[in-house]
Amino acid sequence: MTRKRGWPGPPVRGIGLGALAVGAACAAPMVGLDGFIGELAASWRPHIVLGTLICAAMAFAVRFLLLAGSLVALAVVLGADVARTEMDSAQAEARSASRNGDAAVRVVFANILIVNDDTDKFVAWIESSDPDVVVATEFSPGHVQQMAEAMGNYPFQVLQPRWHPYGMVIYSRYPISGEAVTELVKDTPPASAPIIVTVGVETPAGTLHVTGLHPFPPITPQRLARRNEQFAIAGDILVDTDVPKLVVGDFNATPWSAGLRAFVSDNDLTGFNTRATWPAWFGLAGIPIDHAFVSRNLRILDIETGPDIGSDHRPILISVSPVRSP
Repeated sequence: MTRKRGWPGPPVRGIGLGALAVGAACAAPMVGLDGFIGELAASWRPHIVLGTLICAAMAFAVRFLLLAGSLVALAVVLGADVARTEMDSAQAEARSASRNGDAAVRVVFANILIVNDDTDKFVAWIESSDPDVVVATEFSPGHVQQMAEAMGNYPFQVLQPRWHPYGMVIYSRYPISGEAVTELVKDTPPASAPIIVTVGVETPAGTLHVTGLHPFPPITPQRLARRNEQFAIAGDILVDTDVPKLVVGDFNATPWSAGLRAFVSDNDLTGFNTRATWPAWFGLAGIPIDHAFVSRNLRILDIETGPDIGSDHRPILISVSPVRSP
């Protein structure tokens, strides 16, 4: 005669089955099922791995061994992908970089938040970190005015501010050439369209092709499709040249997003950021959606996440150097 399980068996079973469902959705993009639910779940993949293991321990404690084993197996599959992404990350590349005294170009990317009316924290961090190039999005005409004096140390400027979240600016202490501004959505009114800004920065080590990108957030299935379309448009703009390329932005996608992985692969880029940048108040428990990708002829020497700048994002600072010819 089988002994009937009492409390807490039924709740644990329900929680465990729910964790299996969430984990399966999280794994869906890994097998080519690039849907809206899978995208959202994959954005929190490390968190889901941890939650799945906790649920597995709960199931094991009440002797639901099949459920516990299934949860552990799912956590291993998801965790292996998280580990693989970490091995391919900008952080991993920076740890293994050999500097050899090479001159580095230091670039900041920041989403400063369109409604952020106190830019003092951002300016203070720029002054202390002393980058060569600053790329920022959610930049309004008011922000340009507020920071005009502080950004005077960057005489070469491309200013495309907007009163909506898709304004973009690039400040550089080195000369800028080949400026290009392109709308990412052709059927959206210019007053609200995301843009991609591309410039050539004439650094002491040679020309660096810098691109700033901020596509739609995937908050609905339609917006997910539009974001991926914007990745494709951006890819067409990233001309196939031998000039080293750095692509920075708020991609509204994590390293586990199928759409972002396709963008990186299709354009032969490297450098997933795996450190949390959003939401800023989550700290280390947030997710990485702000990235800095490089072409194969650039090396990532260092990448770090910046402090609270009054935005819902934390900025990133990346140091790059051209790859030496053998």
